[in-house]
Amino acid sequence: MVDLEKQIKEQRLLFDTDKPRDGHEERFMQKLDRQPARRINFRHALQVAASVAIILTSAFVLIKQNKSGSKVAQEKIPSEVLEADNYYATQVNARYDQIQEFNFENSEEKAVLLNELKDLDTYHQQLMSDLEANPDDGRVINALIRHYQIKLEVMDQIILQLNQFKTETPENHEKESV
Repeated sequence: MVDLEKQIKEQRLLFDTDKPRDGHEERFMQKLDRQPARRINFRHALQVAASVAIILTSAFVLIKQNKSGSKVAQEKIPSEVLEADNYYATQVNARYDQIQEFNFENSEEKAVLLNELKDLDTYHQQLMSDLEANPDDGRVINALIRHYQIKLEVMDQIILQLNQFKTETPENHEKESV
């Protein structure tokens, strides 16, 4: 290890160049020419296609089972909780649509904001799976409702700030043009 460090320190000037040594491109091209052309084996392609087909079929079966399993689990969840979930989901979707309608100067900022809001849905999915596992647990129900309330508050703040920015922007442009 010490020898390697010593060698690196001694030859540091060779390593600190921005350009490769003369003839680098020619040596590289010669090495490329020496490589045999790789052929695609029909058997290998068939194996890959079969693997992809098995993976897709397995995913389809799992998704189908999860959907039927979630219907059974939702039957265990009290109807009041499902009604509250539907109410809050409707409110969240309405605000999401409102935010989506705003014209952003930078479309990338809009995409980031909408993705961040969608990321909050992963926490909702976790709460719903906890609720399916424990339909009578009040803590999970309260956490689900509180999650929706906080998400709505955040979305309302975003909408408020976007509206303020929208009303301030035309005034700023008028002042600049005068």
